[in-house]
Amino acid sequence: MEKIYPKTKPTQSYLNDKQHKRKTAMAGVWILVVAGLVFIMVIVKFATSSGKSDSFSLSSFPGSDDAYQIAKQYVSPTLKSKRLIFSEDHYQFAKKADSVFVIKSSVTSVDAKGEKTRTNFQITLKYNGGPKGVQDNWTMINLDQDNN
Repeated sequence: MEKIYPKTKPTQSYLNDKQHKRKTAMAGVWILVVAGLVFIMVIVKFATSSGKSDSFSLSSFPGSDDAYQIAKQYVSPTLKSKRLIFSEDHYQFAKKADSVFVIKSSVTSVDAKGEKTRTNFQITLKYNGGPKGVQDNWTMINLDQDNN
């Protein structure tokens, strides 16, 4: 026959050890919860970016095409005509230090009578950071226009 011993009260070191393990486990749970929330936020950011890859692009520094698109946005309001034809393939581009870009190009404006006026322009832009396709992230330093 087996001897049955009465259940003894756990020692204090056992209780302390159990409490320490519980604290460690809860800290691990909180770390997992925070990591999960960060992961969900990144996924939501990608999902809501509407196909714009500028937000997480590794090469987020603008190139000549980006600077030219912004230059067109700055030049357009300075011309009277709403029908503007920019010479997309015939522009000159120079990059200076500190995110400063110089664009030389021309735009043809067509008035209501159908008369065409060609305007040569040189614009100096400074890129301030952020999505490169947003005009608010650029500062126009100088704009020179010459009508032919």
